[in-house]
Amino acid sequence: MTGTLLDLAADLTRWLHVLAAFAWLGGGLWVRRLTLRAKPLLDQRSELEVWDTHSLSFWRTSKVTAPTAEELDGLVWSFNQIRWLVGTGVVLFALIYYRQPLAYLVDPSIAPLSARDAIEVSVLGLIGAPVLNEFVNRIPLRYKTLYMVATVAHLLGWVWLYANLFSQHGAMIQIGAMLGVVIASNVIWWLYPRMRKAYEAVLKGEQPDPIDRLLWDRRGLHAHITLAVVFLMLSSHMGSLVRANGYPFLTIATVLALSIGARWVFDATHRNGGVMPIPQRWISAAAVLMLGLGMTWMALPRTPTEPVAAHAVTYVPPSIAAPPVKHLSPTSIANSVAGGEVLLRADAIVQRRCAVCHAAQPSFPGMASPPRGIVFTPKTLPLYAGLIAAVVQSERMPPGNATDMQPDERKAVTQWATEHAR
Repeated sequence: MTGTLLDLAADLTRWLHVLAAFAWLGGGLWVRRLTLRAKPLLDQRSELEVWDTHSLSFWRTSKVTAPTAEELDGLVWSFNQIRWLVGTGVVLFALIYYRQPLAYLVDPSIAPLSARDAIEVSVLGLIGAPVLNEFVNRIPLRYKTLYMVATVAHLLGWVWLYANLFSQHGAMIQIGAMLGVVIASNVIWWLYPRMRKAYEAVLKGEQPDPIDRLLWDRRGLHAHITLAVVFLMLSSHMGSLVRANGYPFLTIATVLALSIGARWVFDATHRNGGVMPIPQRWISAAAVLMLGLGMTWMALPRTPTEPVAAHAVTYVPPSIAAPPVKHLSPTSIANSVAGGEVLLRADAIVQRRCAVCHAAQPSFPGMASPPRGIVFTPKTLPLYAGLIAAVVQSERMPPGNATDMQPDERKAVTQWATEHAR
């Protein structure tokens, strides 16, 4: 019952989080569009204007240089969206990824982390990244090269860390959430207070601080990675070619580079009146071609370094045998008699119910490669015991019970995996 209620809470939070994300990202892209397409106009009090069409109507948006206090009365602030986005995101991350870190974040073959270790390492990034990012942003404006080098090193350093600690999918989720927190903290800690400061200056008949404008432009560069945040956080819905190709650092770095490049093309297109300039067209085409070739290379079948038996294991050490289970269903498999009691063998269950997907060459229809690159063999089973316990007990695996795992089989596998989890 508790698990069902937590799942419901996660679903509701996910819905609110998606709504907040749409509102925030859509508003940001719209303002960026206005900024880049604005043209001078005749009204002396205004600086720039944008004409647009929607709903069979014609709209004009203008940027006013020096509004009066009366005109700003009832001004709508858009920063509440980021608060909803952060609040729902933190709750959602805890309900899903911190509730089952072994299932979502950990790969024992990369780093044998316990559930507590995984959560602690994750929290380190969610708190440490925005703090370090604030130090980077405080580099004096005259040191442009130092700022860019520090930004890239700061970003790729975290990617390298989680690529070597978490599963590839877990690293993608962690980096996506971490970058979201970095962007949100930048808005809440600095951009929002400076906007309030400018508002109060206008009410007093003063001009905003020009240094704040320069710092705003620098900190606004964070928007170049928003597309990467969306992509990484949606990686749960992508295939193994994206989230389990065996190259976590390269994959995440490529996503970040594509996000920055896409924003650059987006800006150049709007500056050109809504038409993509010729150089950007060629660069985009070359990027798509290189990406396609890279993904094709990763999709090519590879010969495993060690031969993997395709048949069920004929011998299992005593440590892999599950405790006695009486009253087995007719579909139970691979049982043996020991001391007059029937034993349901966990390794054989895994071979039949799980290894159809988690094999070097999966036999499950439509499955080209093992999910997350995990292959179950007699040697690797103990390594993945903690993960198996988490996903089998919660009934996340097999997905939709596609291989018809029986309740007694699930119980036997869970019991063995829990006892042998490292």
